[in-house]
Amino acid sequence: MPYAVNEGIRIHYEVEGNGPPLVLQHGLYCPLDMWYELNYVTTLRDDYRLILIDQRGHGDSDKPYNPEDYQVELMVSDIVAVLDHLGVAKAHYLGYSAGGLLGFGIAKFTPERFYSLIIGGMHPYDDRAGRLAWRQEQIQALEKQTVQEFVTGMENYMLSLHLPAFSPRMKNRMLTHDLQAISAWLRQFEQPDFEPMLDTITLPCLLYAGEHDIFYAPMQKAAKTIPGATFASIPNAGHFDDGTWVKILAPHIRELIARAAST
Repeated sequence: MPYAVNEGIRIHYEVEGNGPPLVLQHGLYCPLDMWYELNYVTTLRDDYRLILIDQRGHGDSDKPYNPEDYQVELMVSDIVAVLDHLGVAKAHYLGYSAGGLLGFGIAKFTPERFYSLIIGGMHPYDDRAGRLAWRQEQIQALEKQTVQEFVTGMENYMLSLHLPAFSPRMKNRMLTHDLQAISAWLRQFEQPDFEPMLDTITLPCLLYAGEHDIFYAPMQKAAKTIPGATFASIPNAGHFDDGTWVKILAPHIRELIARAAST
């Protein structure tokens, strides 16, 4: 099982396919297996060398209990550590939800390591106060659950969104979650304010969101501020509720990567 090590923290990753390197980074509660579940790997691996990464605190990456270990800049450096371990000088990046937030972190902290950014389901504005109550609710719920109860609840939520039940692989990986580590993630991984840097981003960018997502309007706003950015709308979708997204997104992804290659 491949790992990169970043300041003593092991970061698990997997590689699929051939072509230009494209990092896939999912969000909270989701190991890298989610990209398989939602058909991103099967759709994109013939065209790209996919680098799938478990965020620290998730999947088979290390799961520290110290909230300070879940700062955005540190988690961006985890992605760079994986690229270094693979000998990849530059890559394209696709991140969703909290993985999208790391995309804005890449633009701030290490843009020289990337050709382009594809950011879904996350805006760049300071939303710490607005998200505080939600985070506290999540932490309180986790403190009352076993891992099995947590995974069952997540699977029922997926089913309620008309997504398929977890595959055996996905369920087994979800059962590796450490709820104390997830709580630490929630206490620290906050929404910093990336707004001041938006008009200085020079990387080609694609932003996307479900049209019913609470992040939809601010993401549209951000796309208008980032020079040359494009925005893709996912019809009749919320934050995370449609397994057909990759069919809609794939042409946009290919167009952006081709555009980045021509600059």
